[in-house]
Amino acid sequence: MTAMLLPRENARFMLGPMPLLVLADAPMHAEFPELASLDGLLPTCDGWTLMAGFSVCVLDGADGGCLIPTMGQPDGVQGAVAWRDAVERNGGAVVVSLPAIPDEFDWDAIFGGGWRARGGFVRGLGVNE
Repeated sequence: MTAMLLPRENARFMLGPMPLLVLADAPMHAEFPELASLDGLLPTCDGWTLMAGFSVCVLDGADGGCLIPTMGQPDGVQGAVAWRDAVERNGGAVVVSLPAIPDEFDWDAIFGGGWRARGGFVRGLGVNE
């Protein structure tokens, strides 16, 4: 797989206890581990990195990755800046890859294995280990 542009409508940049990047119909979906919380812990996406920029987000893995426009969020420029800053503060973000973006997010079902969700924590670039 090579790097590609993931349409903006196939991504949601969300804030919570950890920043979340929710992807829909992503070509790398099968490359991520199954997403299920075991005792409150999520898997780590080894071999993946995230660069959270003001205008674009880069998600990179061993076999390729994608570029995702960050501008155009419902909460505007402030939302893009807040998400980017949260990724920096937390050393990365939780990537949630789903077959489609749901109308409403049922996080218990998504993180509990009720969806065909894949993903986990992805370390941000430039973050010291």
